[in-house]
Amino acid sequence: MSGELPLSARNDPRWRDVATGRISRPWNTLAMKIMMTRILRETGTDPSVSNVGRCSDEIYAFFEKNLKIAQADLALICR
Repeated sequence: MSGELPLSARNDPRWRDVATGRISRPWNTLAMKIMMTRILRETGTDPSVSNVGRCSDEIYAFFEKNLKIAQADLALICR
């Protein structure tokens, strides 16, 4: 696990910032690019707290499940 960035807490505001596009990067992982296209459309259509929370939870779960392959994208969020 050396060199891996730790996954920040589920309630870290950066997850919401990613879900709403406040943190926007050129994502490296194809799965992240696809997911973010859909999530930004969803949060743009429905910016309610509950929807943004659901979308940020989905982003967190993506990194939780794919931490090894998505390190470059996690680094973009953490900078």
